Order: sequence, then C-alpha cells, then structure tokens
Amino acid sequence: MGLDMYLEARKYVSQREGIVGHSTYSPEFQKAASVAPDGLTKYSDFGSATVSLPVGYWRKANAIHGWFVENVQGSVDDCRQAYVDREQLVALRDACKSVMSLTVGVNRDKAAAVGLLPTEGFFFGNTEMDEWYYQDLKYTIEMIDHVLSIIPENSWEWSFYYHSSW
Repeated sequence: MGLDMYLEARKYVSQREGIVGHSTYSPEFQKAASVAPDGLTKYSDFGSATVSLPVGYWRKANAIHGWFVENVQGSVDDCRQAYVDREQLVALRDACKSVMSLTVGVNRDKAAAVGLLPTEGFFFGNTEMDEWYYQDLKYTIEMIDHVLSIIPENSWEWSFYYHSSW
C-alpha cells in the first residue's frame, strides 16, 4: 500500500473526417477502434473516441501530491480524476525548479511559499526534504518538460488528468 500518483494525457479522436455529407472514418478513429471487440460500437452514433495514455507516475511523492490537491483538486483529497490544464503543469514545473534552485538552509521556507512541502498521510511516505524529495522534484521537471514538448500548445484535442490512489 502507499501513495501512487498518475498523470494521463487524453486525446479526442473524431470518428469522421471530411466535409459534411462526404465524410469517411478517420484513420485515427479506426486505429483506436481496432482494439475494441467487433461490433462494440454497433449502437453508438456519437462519433468520437477518447484515447488515454499514462504520461507520468510517482510513488509516494507526497509534496507533488499535495501540490495537485491544493492547486488542482480544490483542497479535496479523494483520489478522483481531476482535469489539469497546461498552465497548471507549467506552474508545478516552475515550483519544482524554484525549490531546486535554492540552498539547503532556505528550502523549507521556499517550499512552503510554492506549495511543495511534504504532505502527511496514511502510507504517503517520508516527510523529510531529503534526496528522495529532490529526486521527485527533478523527475517532475523532466517529465513535464517532455510531455509539454510533445503535445502542441494550443491543441484542443489533448487534455491532462491527475489522480492518486492510496
């Protein structure tokens, strides 16, 4: 048992492409539908699918979890999926960079200022600002930079969601 945390990227995939009256199934939708059993969408005429991909995973990174709870989930820690916009990912990355750039003596005050103090909870892990804490921050910076470099900035097709399990 413990705190497991997930960041997903979801893509909206339209079923049809082309102009009205002359549309065909989009290749992206055909790929997405190919993993479903034949006939599963027989009674569906909605016209789209959503593909969800895991893009980030943390284990017992309680400071990162606390940031999501406070800044994304409205201070409600209930393991639900929560929409995360691109600006929030940038803010989390920048908060991690801010704490990483400081000397050891003032980190706790700065971490408090940017909302990155370790968060206590049942099986949430160590609450010390030790090497594991800084490894979580470094991983978070690298993962967010990577994801944001791949997903186009103004893409309406892509969205992000965070959830935890504990």
